[in-house]
Order: sequence, then C-alpha cells, then structure tokens
Amino acid sequence: MDHLSNTSGWPVHFIDNNEREYMSLIQNQIRPLFPNFAGALSKQTLAEREIGRCAVVEFNEGFNQRTSSFANSAELRHYLLATSSSPAIGCQKQIKRRLFVLEDLPRNYILTLGSQLRIPPSFFAGHYDDPASSTFNHRNPFERHTKSQFRVRYGDSHRAEVDIPPHKRNSMYAFNTNVCRYLHAYDPKGLLYDEMRSHHILSFWSSPLGMDGSWDAVLLVDPPLRGHAKCLPSMQLVPVRHELRDENSIPKVCLYPEMNSLQELPEEVSEWASAYECPQYISVFDDAVNDFASRNQDVCEMDNPMAVVKFPRKLVIGIMLAFVRRRYLNLLRIQKTHVKPNQTFRHNYLSSFSEGALSSWHDEFFDFIVGSCAAMKELIREMEENMVSLGLPMKNESARNSGVAGGPPQWEIDGWRSVLDLVHVLDGLTNALATGYLQYISIQEARISNGNAQSLSKITVLTMLFIPLSTVASIFSMSGDFLPGNPKAWVFWVVSVPVLMMLAYLYWRQELVEALMRKRQSLLLLLERRERKAEFLGPDNER
Repeated sequence: MDHLSNTSGWPVHFIDNNEREYMSLIQNQIRPLFPNFAGALSKQTLAEREIGRCAVVEFNEGFNQRTSSFANSAELRHYLLATSSSPAIGCQKQIKRRLFVLEDLPRNYILTLGSQLRIPPSFFAGHYDDPASSTFNHRNPFERHTKSQFRVRYGDSHRAEVDIPPHKRNSMYAFNTNVCRYLHAYDPKGLLYDEMRSHHILSFWSSPLGMDGSWDAVLLVDPPLRGHAKCLPSMQLVPVRHELRDENSIPKVCLYPEMNSLQELPEEVSEWASAYECPQYISVFDDAVNDFASRNQDVCEMDNPMAVVKFPRKLVIGIMLAFVRRRYLNLLRIQKTHVKPNQTFRHNYLSSFSEGALSSWHDEFFDFIVGSCAAMKELIREMEENMVSLGLPMKNESARNSGVAGGPPQWEIDGWRSVLDLVHVLDGLTNALATGYLQYISIQEARISNGNAQSLSKITVLTMLFIPLSTVASIFSMSGDFLPGNPKAWVFWVVSVPVLMMLAYLYWRQELVEALMRKRQSLLLLLERRERKAEFLGPDNER
C-alpha cells in the first residue's frame, strides 16, 4: 500500500486491516492494563507518529550481515511486505534472521512491526511508562524469565543544563519523546549539585525459531536527550544546552568501564583499532547500529536471537555502572569541609563529620538522607529484577548454567554482579551516613539539654541559698523588736550572714578543695621546673 504526503510534509500512513485490528487490540484489550500507553498512543499527532528511528540487521550465513535504516514507516512496511512474499519458483528459500532496532515508540512503526511480526502489544506497552514511576505490569509475574524476551531498566546521567532563567527552573522535566521519560535536575544552591539524571529501558522480543532456523527480533531503545525538554506541568518546550555555564561546578570524570575483554591484540596491526569497542554513550540506537555495521556476528550465535544483542546488553551494563559510580562519588563529596574541600577518600569517609555540611540539623539534610536510603533499597530491588529477567544467577545461587549452551554468558553475570555489588556498597554508605547524622544530632541535642540543665541548676542553688534567709526573716518577724528600724534589727544580719556562708561553704567545699589541689600541683610543677633549670645552668655559671 502506497503512502501520500500531506501539506505538513509528513507522510500519511494508511492503516490496513491488520494494523486496524492491532490498534483495536491495544485500545480494547491492553488499555485496562496499560492505560497510559493506550491513551498516549491515540493522542499522537501526525508528526509524533513518525518521530523515531528504525533499522534492520540481517544475519545471513555465508554473507556479511547487512544493516539498513528506514526513513519512515512506509519504507518499513514496504520492506516487510516484500520480504514476506514467497520466493520465485526454482529459487531456494533463504533463512531469515532479522533484528529490528526501534528508537522511541512512534505509533506508525508500532502498528507496522506489531501487525506484521505478530508481536504481543504488551511488549510495546511495558516499555512506555517511566522506570522511576510506580508501575507493576512492565514485567509478567508469571514469566519472570523467558529466553525470548527481556526488559532491563537502568539509569543514565547527562552533562547538560536546561536553558531557562533561574526563577523558572524546576527539579524535573519531561523528555520531548513519545515514551514517558523524565529528566531530574539538581538545585545549584542545594546540598548536592550534579549532572542531570534519567531512567531508561531496554526491551527485547524474539519470535519462536522456525523449522529452518528463521527468526525475527525487535530491540526497543530509548531516544537520547536532544535539544529540547518539556516543562512540567505546562509541557512547554525549553532548550537544553549540552554544555555547562560553569564547567568547574561539576567535576568532569570518566566513569564508563572498559568494554573490551581481549586477551591479546590481533595479529594484524590494521585490526587493532577495530578490535576495540568504543561506544559514544550518547545514543543507544547509534552505538548499537554502528556496532552491527562494523563487525560480523559469529556463525554459531546466529541461531540464538539473544546472542546477537550482546553489545546492547553490555552497553547497558556500562551505562549503569557509570551511573552508580557517580552516586558513589556524590556520597564521598557530600561533606563540604573548609579544611579539605576536595580530598575525601574512601578510607576517611565521614572522618570529619563534625566539620562538614551535615554537622547541624536541617530539614533538607534529613530529606536527602531518608530519600537516599529509600532509593538505594529500590535500586537494589531493580537490579535484582534485571538479573532475574536476563536469567542470571544471584550471588548466593549456583552459576552452573553459565558457559554452557543456552546458559547466560559469564561476562553478563560478572557485569551485573559488579553493578549489584557497588549498589550494596552505596547502600552501606547511606546507612552509615544516616546513622552518623542522627547520632550526631542526638549528641548535639543532649549537649544543649545539659546546658539548659546546668542553667536551671544555678537558679536552684541560688534559691536554696536564700531559703534560710527567708526562714530567719520569718522567725524574727514574729516580734516587733527585730523588724527593720527597731533596736534589734541587727540581730537578723548577725544570724543570716554566718548561716549563708556556712551553706555556701558546704555546697562549694568540694570544688574549693579541688581548685586548691590544682593550684598546689601547678606551684609544685613550677618549682620543680625552676630547680631543673638552675641545675642545668649551674655548671655554665661556674665556668
């Protein structure tokens, strides 16, 4: 079916019967489970239905793998219809092993791929919602692991700034994409200022293997942060600047791991550079497609659709490791001491707690600590779910299936365990920070309470000292001769002053004795030093 162009320049996508049934399946059957996805898909404009990129990688035995990109959904439909037709008489049918890489969730591409490849709509629907939000149906609880699908959630950092006036800045923005993704920004004047962060998903689906070994697979990747973001809740577009106004405000460090596991360089010198995997870590789509175009897949891996997406899976591990490492450095830098502002190391973490920014009570500090502890617990759970989705054994489970046919590769087990181990380290650091902060604040409160108690004790002592005077005054007031102005008024002072002095002596006697002892000790030390000095200078004086 051909397509026409409208006045806006976007090709008009004519929906055929299969695509209409697929859309009906989304709106009627999937909507109760994924209402946000169904609603957003139906509200996409003509332009948004085509926003996205799609490419296909064909793995053919005896030939180099071929990568092709589609300019629009009409080209994708034409390709699918042309390759699904029966071969000519006398021609041998070629085995089809195809991987489709789709960036974002444009409606036209979803309908074309879903209806032609018979993909369950829940595969696309589970990829829509933001990974940081409270969602439950993004994974099937009855199939936590299957060899034909996986969905991995991960975090990413962006060295960029939203270019708007300071008084209009917000802590969260929305990606200008069809998928629901949010951009979290830090306050430059807050407790912690760091690169903006976001959360993403990598989804994979493959069809069952055909009798001849044919298969089709789809890899869904998130689009990168481009030139605009959306303000919340107005959804107004604002520009994004991919460089900081002050580059010194955020330390620039390289946190991505090495992707290569070479035992030695190839024999040919000309192959040394191509043997290294050097992703740009900007666009998962670009890095994946470039890797497919630059290297050929092993023939032994072509029968396993999961094996051909080895590089995207490894890429996600690298991005997640960099994300967690940045969180680790943030915890080390959280103490903004004036003595050592940039010299906080692992071995002296929290060693200068009383000198840092967390040495006094602030609601912002408490919110940060409580939020960090909760985030670490949720991050651990998310990483464990990723490992379950990929069929990887936990640390306390046996890895007997790794390295054998059909089992998870050892590099993937080690990669996700590295991520999980570092997250556990972060969890321990945040717990230590929370415990130290609460205990330090409790000590400060106790010191303040002790100071108040000492102030009250002084008032109590003064009251105690003047109680005898009140008693004596009450006794002498019984007779008029002892009242002020009368001849015997002096008797009150003769009795009161000795009583007051005796009580004061009894109360401060111990302190006076200790003061005299300290004075005596200091005098003895002074005399001893003078004697030693005289003995030392004696022989010189004789000469």
